[in-house]
Amino acid sequence: MFYTFENAYKLARIFRELPVDVSEELRGWRWNEYPLLHSSSVRLSVSDIANGFCDSGRFVYLKYVLKVRGSFLSERVEAGTFIHKAFSEIVRLAKRVIYSCEDLEYCKFRESIEEFKEPTFRRLVKGLKVLNERKAKRIFEKLWELGVSTYESAFIKVKSSSRYLSIDGAAALIVPLITEYPIDGSLVGLNKAIRIDALLPPSTLIEVKTREVKPIYDVALAAYAIAFESQYEVPVNYAVLINLRFDRNYDSFKIYERAVPIGDALRQRFVEVRDGLTRIVEEREDPGLPERCDPECPYFRYCSGEDDGG
Repeated sequence: MFYTFENAYKLARIFRELPVDVSEELRGWRWNEYPLLHSSSVRLSVSDIANGFCDSGRFVYLKYVLKVRGSFLSERVEAGTFIHKAFSEIVRLAKRVIYSCEDLEYCKFRESIEEFKEPTFRRLVKGLKVLNERKAKRIFEKLWELGVSTYESAFIKVKSSSRYLSIDGAAALIVPLITEYPIDGSLVGLNKAIRIDALLPPSTLIEVKTREVKPIYDVALAAYAIAFESQYEVPVNYAVLINLRFDRNYDSFKIYERAVPIGDALRQRFVEVRDGLTRIVEEREDPGLPERCDPECPYFRYCSGEDDGG
């Protein structure tokens, strides 16, 4: 989860064992040709396409046609948002500590980063609505220790590898991740400012999920990959899906990592879902309820008649 450059090597080896074929017409840089061509003015977010809440597409109908505001927020969904923010902050602070070093030899990574721990937590818990501070603290403490321990170990190893290593070079090796990486998806029917959870240079896309993993999440990875290709014309053949699962009381967690080949089937599925949801918005026709409504969907209470969405 808190990747170092050493992890990038390991992922490269995993990718080599997962052959993937990608047709030229399904590369993002072919955005102006069939089947990727998107002639509609409707632009969707990746979460519209692959939120895992609503199989029928009523989610986008309520959001874009009726302009209903999703009013329901569950503790688990807010915990997921908190986890993403904590993840990004820990990565950012690790970089900050390294860049603040005058000399790597005398820089004390752990001591320096611990100074930011409590202020960072206090800032992250502001505005929480349903996740109480006690539970948020448990989440933060465990993510903090994982991230700091990982980067401290990498710092020691990299620092000892060469006495001539620059600060910038060390930072790139120790904390290569770029979190909340922005991608312009407008060429392929997505929003102009979509964000992938992390980019591991040069082109490995990483998405972190905190709920039960669903097949549609792989489609989200295809969406990000195609958008990335459309903007940079760099091939993206693989992505990584990380499932971070805390227990009910947030006392412990497990991390499951899965490499996902972004092949033709996933890319075609993205096009199908994108075009289907676009038609719902353009035709302004309610697709109806899915077979099962996810109780954590922000529109659950509206669809069940518990509120009017105003």
